[in-house]
Amino acid sequence: MSIILKHLYPTMNKKFNFQFVCFTTRLNNILRLATLAAACFALPTHALAQSSCPEDLNFDRVVNGADTMIVMNAFGNCPASPASCPADLNGDRVVNINDVFIVLDAYGNCPVAAPTITSVNPRMPQPTSGGMPITITGTNFTGASVMVGGVAATRVQVNSAGTSLTAVTPSGAVGLATVTVTTAGGTATLAGAFRYFDSSWYTVLEQNPSAAVVPNATVRANIIATGFPWRVRDIGTGIELLLVPPGTFTMGCNAFDLGTCSTWESPRHQVTLTRAFYLGRYEVTQAQWQARMGNNPSYFSRNNPNRPVERVSWDNVAGFNTATGFRLPTEAEWEYSCRAGTTRAIHYTSRQHPNGSNSSIYAYNIAWFGGNAGARTHNVGGKDPNGFGFYDMSGNVMEWCNDWFGSYSAGAATDPAGPSTGTSRVLRGGSWGISSYYCRSSARYDNDPATRTDYIGFRVARTP
Repeated sequence: MSIILKHLYPTMNKKFNFQFVCFTTRLNNILRLATLAAACFALPTHALAQSSCPEDLNFDRVVNGADTMIVMNAFGNCPASPASCPADLNGDRVVNINDVFIVLDAYGNCPVAAPTITSVNPRMPQPTSGGMPITITGTNFTGASVMVGGVAATRVQVNSAGTSLTAVTPSGAVGLATVTVTTAGGTATLAGAFRYFDSSWYTVLEQNPSAAVVPNATVRANIIATGFPWRVRDIGTGIELLLVPPGTFTMGCNAFDLGTCSTWESPRHQVTLTRAFYLGRYEVTQAQWQARMGNNPSYFSRNNPNRPVERVSWDNVAGFNTATGFRLPTEAEWEYSCRAGTTRAIHYTSRQHPNGSNSSIYAYNIAWFGGNAGARTHNVGGKDPNGFGFYDMSGNVMEWCNDWFGSYSAGAATDPAGPSTGTSRVLRGGSWGISSYYCRSSARYDNDPATRTDYIGFRVARTP
């Protein structure tokens, strides 16, 4: 008996151990499958489908043994739904040893995708002082830092999807600035995506245009779209300026009731101005000139500080502008501002004349000229403004422009600045001593830049 038991015991022991191991293995497999199922149900479907690191099956941003175990526990054919079979890494609808090899080859930290920038808003220019909120849209922004013009933005906040962020701009220099987004995955840049402008020289009188002053809703919308305040006052001189939006117009002669245009007003041609600019709402007054230059050269100077300054040469005006930061408008800017959207000879508008008029009778409404001025200048702003809100552009005194005088070209022009050289400078607008023929928006003449007469003055312009 002892001999029989002696030979039987080892056999029974081996059988028991085998059965125990099998039971343990099955139990572990059941637990692993349960864990895998719970993990799959807990993860949103879009996360499973959109992972940029598909071997990272537990989404801890590391591919390691835990992911290998998930694949091994999922061995077998995939069910019908693709999203429920994340362990099928090669897409053959079977989870097997080939998928394990894919995981093993990917061991390590998951790569981080580089960010991309789609847009930067607002697109409107912002003050150089900074402190303005911006929104950047794109991809892969998680953990991002932001630079605007090479300077770090603050208060960067990224949404949960990593597709949008907000930040606060730093101070910067006038002009276009590049926006940069940097993450662990790399750097994205968008050149010229942000624009700074200098707001230190003015106080804002009205941010948006008044419908009573600018009746055309499209023009008002174009002004607002620039992002610049519409009506401002220069701090140094007290001069009031209005913003003129970019636009396209036809420059040159219009037929009218007093006859033909001068030959130098033709040919008519299309002009596009791509940049907004500020223009003086009124002609520069004697008081404004006196305060800055310390003298009053005007002929009509006795107790008339609000009349336009005159007897100033183009060269004199250049000195005033250097001292104040202003400039003269180009001839194209001047005519665009004078027409204010009208297409006829005289910029006078009414319900019956929405595009202006070709009748000189309406010059009486908008200008001081030889027929109504009484041989003298008058206080600025005494006649009806045009559709942009500017006064006296067709009369009171002629106005210097920046351009050298020259012939027009027939072709379309963009931001024309006149000839590069010349002997005389452009003059625009009517005057107290000449006929209504010269009150037309297209009327142009020239004079030596050193000329000083009592029928010539100016108004200022400034680039934002």
